[in-house]
Amino acid sequence: MESIKLIIWDLDETFWKGTLSEGDIIPVHENIQLIKDLSSRGIINSIASKNDFETAKAKLLELGIWDYFVFPQINWNPKGKNIKQIISSAQLRPANVLFLDDNHLNLAEVVFYNQGIFTKEPDFIPEISKHKAFIGKDDTALSRLQQYKILEEKEKEKEHFSDNIRFLESSDINLAIIEDLEPITDRIHELINRTNQINYTKKRIDTNELEVLLKNSDYECKAVKVKDRFGEYGIVGFYALNKTKNHLEHFLFSCRSMNIGVEQYMYAKLNFPALKRVGDVTVELNSKDKPHWIKEVADWTDDQQNTGSSSTRIFLKGACDLRQMAHYLSYKDLEVDTEYNNVNQNNHPIPKAHTEILLQSESLDEENKSELITSFPFLDQQVFDTRVFSSNYDILVYSLLVDYTMDLYQSKSTGVKIPYESYSDFVNESKAEFIARCKKHEFKNMNETFYDFFTTEYNFIGQITEDNLIKNLEIIRKKVKKPIIFINGAEVDTPATNKSEYGKARIRHEKMNKALEKFCNSHIDTYILDVREFITEADINHSIRHYKRSVYEHMASALISLIENINETKVGKK
Repeated sequence: MESIKLIIWDLDETFWKGTLSEGDIIPVHENIQLIKDLSSRGIINSIASKNDFETAKAKLLELGIWDYFVFPQINWNPKGKNIKQIISSAQLRPANVLFLDDNHLNLAEVVFYNQGIFTKEPDFIPEISKHKAFIGKDDTALSRLQQYKILEEKEKEKEHFSDNIRFLESSDINLAIIEDLEPITDRIHELINRTNQINYTKKRIDTNELEVLLKNSDYECKAVKVKDRFGEYGIVGFYALNKTKNHLEHFLFSCRSMNIGVEQYMYAKLNFPALKRVGDVTVELNSKDKPHWIKEVADWTDDQQNTGSSSTRIFLKGACDLRQMAHYLSYKDLEVDTEYNNVNQNNHPIPKAHTEILLQSESLDEENKSELITSFPFLDQQVFDTRVFSSNYDILVYSLLVDYTMDLYQSKSTGVKIPYESYSDFVNESKAEFIARCKKHEFKNMNETFYDFFTTEYNFIGQITEDNLIKNLEIIRKKVKKPIIFINGAEVDTPATNKSEYGKARIRHEKMNKALEKFCNSHIDTYILDVREFITEADINHSIRHYKRSVYEHMASALISLIENINETKVGKK
């Protein structure tokens, strides 16, 4: 499995214990939470179950999970054809779909009707959360789920129309062409490198190449945005037209806009330029038609801004545990954007949230960045990409727990500091222990060669000092022209086997919290979300920087109170 975008669940003896038609069932709360976590990664969930639809829906509503599923097929029909319909409705390929079922005959039938689909029995479920195929992409706002809900609504609406053109004409499809691409380069980069089904040239480029392309006056580069009466699809397309040759270098669209004619409309609008198609696509183009049901309009985002939208845009940066807090930030007057530590292709967490890495994103030249990315298997091409220093938000919310925790190693030749591991794990290991640990965690390329390079070329200098943290925060405060809310660390002991290690962590947190308080007290528009107010020893999950879910809900409430004080206005709940 490479990249799963949709998981289809059987219900009886898979999602829950027991058979619904034979009596009550036993919920599996880990599965309920898994579906919510997968949704926050942009991975969609559906159902293929032999059950009575209304009975199953009532039970899923009771469990508070019904709204996380799309295109459910709950009936007594064969599952092979049901799943074929789900995949078609989701506009995906079987190769990006996993089906979970406890019955091996059902699994075999589904494979027969859906060649290329992945199937697993329920004992695979505990592996999903950490499996590389389910990394997904941060989507705590559940925007991808909402896009599929729009598709689901359209599927239901289509049933009332005998002719697809009549349905499209009734859909009120609006298209805007976006010329200012700087604020959305991340989205464009994602489209270029992740879109396959409606990517006609399939030319993949990195962020540096994209930046060069967008500045090249020989090319006309624009993005495409779409909405209809069912909802908004956001940025769904991008093209780069070589004006001299009248040739499309890039011409691609997200599958979320499939089957409404956007690709053909744009091809006609550009007057059918030359296009060398690479590989298969799911939507063919022609050199004569221009869909009449699409209306081109000005960017409606500008209209929203001009009407004085009262929404507060917050930018949440930190380690991946903050996904849980973001889950509770569902407020009608709040827009949440996020930037977390993630896991790279070597299955290793990337220390993107450390202040050293954040500042290096601007202080290092591209050659030095490239050398670091090449040298360290726990970095990747996006480690120095950040939106912290943009102006596309109102308030920065920054958790400093990575600085509180991780150790630093300094290059003997350049002086550059790299965060790696916590509390000297690496320093205290022999080469054999290092190799064994990396193998256990399935970290790729963390081998003897890397160990020899790291120990020869870098010195261990320990965790960032209080003074150096303040120096880094000074630079960040000068560069960020918006209010900043820092999240500090808990000051409790941890019920763990290695008491001395975790006692050291508590002492460390106490020192860093004092340094942070000192900094915030001497700067305007700088605040602390103080987790010490509601975290006790009982709230800790195995580590002083990982909390029980209820804590993240308290953190979200405290954050809203802080935002209301900053704005002096009430933030309304959805």
